[in-house]
Amino acid sequence: MGADNSLNLDGGDVDFSINELTVNLQKEDIPENFPKNAVALKIGGEINLYSAHALKEKIFDLIDKGFIYIFVNMENISYIDSSGLAVFMSTHAKLIKNGKGGIAMFSPSSQVNKILELTKLKSLIRVTGTLKDAIDVLID
Repeated sequence: MGADNSLNLDGGDVDFSINELTVNLQKEDIPENFPKNAVALKIGGEINLYSAHALKEKIFDLIDKGFIYIFVNMENISYIDSSGLAVFMSTHAKLIKNGKGGIAMFSPSSQVNKILELTKLKSLIRVTGTLKDAIDVLID
C-alpha cells in the first residue's frame, strides 16, 4: 500500500486505544483488488460498554470521510458484549441508509464467532475467514 491507498488514510487517522480496546489501520495482507473507498481495521482486546462508543465514533467518522466499505479484522478480539455488537449493527444500518457500501468482519476468534452465531448477527453482517473473502462477498 503506497501513498495512494484508501483515500490517503494513514495509521494516524485511525489508530487509537481506549480501555482494553486497540484499533489500528490494517496495512499488511491487503489484496490487490482492495477498493480505494474501503478501509480495513484491525481491532484487538475488548469491545464493551466502555470502548464501544469510541469505536462507533471512529467508524462513523471514516464513513463521513467517504469510506463505504468497512472491513473489520476480529482475530484479536477477546471479548464483545451487546454494546459492541450494536456498533456493527448501527454501522450496517448507516451504510444501508446511505444506499451504498457495507461492513464485513473477517478472521473472528472462536469466542467472537460463537457470539456472532448465538446472536444471529451473522445473518446481518458478512463474516468470512480472510480479508480477501470479505472483499469477494461484499463487493460485487
